[in-house]
Amino acid sequence: MTYMQSYPRVLASLGVSAAVALLACSAPALAQTYQYPARYATARSVQWFIDGGASITQGPTGNDFDNGWTFGTGVILRPDARGPFALRFDLTYSRSDATSQFLALNEAATGTPIDYGTMQTVSGFVDGVLEAPFNSWVHFYGTGGAGLAWRRVELTQNGFYCDPFFCTPGFGRNTLVASTDDTRFAWHAGAGVSFLLPRGQSWFVEARYERIETPQPTEFIPIRFGFRF
Repeated sequence: MTYMQSYPRVLASLGVSAAVALLACSAPALAQTYQYPARYATARSVQWFIDGGASITQGPTGNDFDNGWTFGTGVILRPDARGPFALRFDLTYSRSDATSQFLALNEAATGTPIDYGTMQTVSGFVDGVLEAPFNSWVHFYGTGGAGLAWRRVELTQNGFYCDPFFCTPGFGRNTLVASTDDTRFAWHAGAGVSFLLPRGQSWFVEARYERIETPQPTEFIPIRFGFRF
């Protein structure tokens, strides 16, 4: 009877020992699989990206135009794929609607009814990027650069105006009351965070201050979400 009572205990002890040994042997394999240092093992010297998000108007620009939206694309070049420095070329489009205050002021100035207005910008920048890894999967970075930006402001009567980029529902052309076009020097500075994936791609979110040196500076803060591949 004593032997029969101790036999289950021996089996239980052997089972626990086997489980511990199995976990100990499998731990290195799990570490190799799930603790993969993505950034340093799969960094690419050339990466394309797409992004989009909100464009938050600032200063006098915020008095004349509401917050809008933006999207863009570009390429990142890394002289050293494992290093912290990169060069980025990006092209972005942004669009915002005019405020009622801005429409009213221009109605009074022109003596013509105005019921809609837009500001559109197309910007091209050459940027420097400095990355600071938080861990193998998350990187913070700062960026700054300069380039050229084209800005167009349109004021229309009786609806939207069809321009080279967009048209209204129904695709009808309405009266263009006034418009201005400028191509000026532009610059920006900002920061972001990227979330790396095992195959070298990454998701990122970035916010930056952009300024176009128009006669009255055009200022806004794009907040973009994007994907690098």
